[in-house]
Amino acid sequence: MSRRRTRRQDPRARDEALAVERAPVAERRSVMSGFARDFAILIAVFGATVGIAELAGAANLGVAFGVGQAVFAVALVVLLTRA
Repeated sequence: MSRRRTRRQDPRARDEALAVERAPVAERRSVMSGFARDFAILIAVFGATVGIAELAGAANLGVAFGVGQAVFAVALVVLLTRA
């Protein structure tokens, strides 16, 4: 009967191994927080533009939404092309 000897692991090595295993989760969080930030920016840009267009004297809410949509598209292009 042979018994295998179990080696004791160095606690630092174990912590480093766990940190490597957890790295993708941290990357996913940063991606999602980046997405949430970009989405919030787009919503804020649209809302602010519609509000400014209304205050500036847009003929009706449809015109204000059209202006907001145009500025939303420009902001989206800027967010997609930034590096």
